Amino acid sequence: MYATKDGVLSRVGVSPSGYGNVVYLQHSDDSYSVYAHLNRFEENLQEYVDSIRTIDYTFELDKRFDEHTFHYNKGDLIGFTGSTGVGPPHLHFELRTPENKPFNPLLTNLRYDVVDTIPPVFSALAIEWLRPESFHPRGYQIISPKSTDSTITDFGKITTSNPIGLALDVYDRADRSPNVYAVHQLVMTVDGDTLFHSNADYFSFPEDQMMFLDRSYPILVQQRKGFQRLYNVNGNTLPFYKEKRGVIAMSKGEYDVDIFAQDIYGNESQAMLTIVFDEDIKNDTLKNIPAYPLPGSFTDNERGVAIPLSPLKAPFYYITDQFNELRSDTVHTSDSVFYYFDDTNIVQATLSPGKAHSIHTADRKISLHIPSEALYDSLKFQMKITDHDGYPAFRFTPNRIPIQNSIMFRYQLPDYLANDSQIGLFSYDEYRDRYSFLGSTVHHGVMRAELMEFSELRIRKDIHPPFVGNPRIEKNLGDNYVVIVPTVDAMSGIDYRKSRILVNGKRGIIEYDPEKDFLIFYRPGFEPEETNLIEIKIYDGIGNRAQRTRTVPFQN
Repeated sequence: MYATKDGVLSRVGVSPSGYGNVVYLQHSDDSYSVYAHLNRFEENLQEYVDSIRTIDYTFELDKRFDEHTFHYNKGDLIGFTGSTGVGPPHLHFELRTPENKPFNPLLTNLRYDVVDTIPPVFSALAIEWLRPESFHPRGYQIISPKSTDSTITDFGKITTSNPIGLALDVYDRADRSPNVYAVHQLVMTVDGDTLFHSNADYFSFPEDQMMFLDRSYPILVQQRKGFQRLYNVNGNTLPFYKEKRGVIAMSKGEYDVDIFAQDIYGNESQAMLTIVFDEDIKNDTLKNIPAYPLPGSFTDNERGVAIPLSPLKAPFYYITDQFNELRSDTVHTSDSVFYYFDDTNIVQATLSPGKAHSIHTADRKISLHIPSEALYDSLKFQMKITDHDGYPAFRFTPNRIPIQNSIMFRYQLPDYLANDSQIGLFSYDEYRDRYSFLGSTVHHGVMRAELMEFSELRIRKDIHPPFVGNPRIEKNLGDNYVVIVPTVDAMSGIDYRKSRILVNGKRGIIEYDPEKDFLIFYRPGFEPEETNLIEIKIYDGIGNRAQRTRTVPFQN
């Protein structure tokens, strides 16, 4: 992989996730180019990176340069493509403005190096139903094409008495490439009137989490498919949108919807849909399209009983704008955040974006601390404290909704769990019946975890140490000897930062490949002996340890 332009090294990173091994070059006009998911760096840079990491044998690195330590000319080798961070071997390439805003590299002369004669493809259309009285989302329906040819796709006719937002499963390709891409430009018209127009040219990193609003998050978490919305909800400030009204709310009648998808080379496809409104829809609130649904109702899965949401009742508790200031009143008319804890173990709260909130149960054993920049929009939610397999669980409605920044969950454990070192907090995915460990910690009987969405939480016990396979010695792609240790932990994952591997009594950098489930012992200049003593201590996220000692012969 070669430098696309003369530049100096601005930043270099090493990580098992995100961009993996990554190089950032800064150019004479102060713009940047980024090269990510590399297998390794060019020889001099790799030696420099290793010299820093072997000071304390730390795997990860994020080094920024104020001085011009490394200079590269256009065409100079800077690294080798790989699969670090995510996915199969490939190069993730970015161009950024001097303000570090990524922009479409095909807006530059690089577009002349790519051949693209293939128009975008419409795979499916989603109807996102909205509440007539408030425009809150209330569900969706996915529609397959009724007919299609090379450039025109017909999704048929639907009849509704609700306002709707449309979302598309649409992708683009280029000639001689197996990859699929997002569409550069989308336009939607209703009876010839343009309601939506997006042009994906650039965005800033503080806005990257808003892609969960640009896409339909309910479809993403339930179907694992990225449907591009053709309307804009509250909190979405991405700069893509030339026209963003989007929501279709009309008087009684029949309307023709045309959607045009275009790539940057001008290849275009069209989708068609007819919408029949069987009654008038008031559209005077179209400037306020909520990002979050309203609370629903809890279902007791064990007994199959629907539990209606309790109405607010006095006395209840609410929070002023200062954290941890608790007040109680029998009559409450303020717009402040409130919560309560009733006989059915249900907590209710109304939250506003742009404000910090601290929500507690009345006994203060459970709290959520929500920073001012965490929410995209106003949110009404309820949390039910329940039980799953003998351990506490926390069920939210609405469930699985995105946030911009993490919130802190805190739980004072009951006495029977306070000293249990093998419990952790997990997010439960009801759509795939899967758990994700949240990296929780327990100190002095208090469990803490950062949440990146409102999702069902369950405390679980993990008593099983990681699986450890037989180590082997081999050369990596950089022609260096390494020791590969297969290891996996299906419950709380591998804690690679805490894990240790000694080879013939010497430490090395412990790298981690989560895609292949490998821990890798790496030490610059390592030469195996005829017989190698390998001492292994591997920890999972809860703290369970697997310890092995193996003798591995080696023949050069």
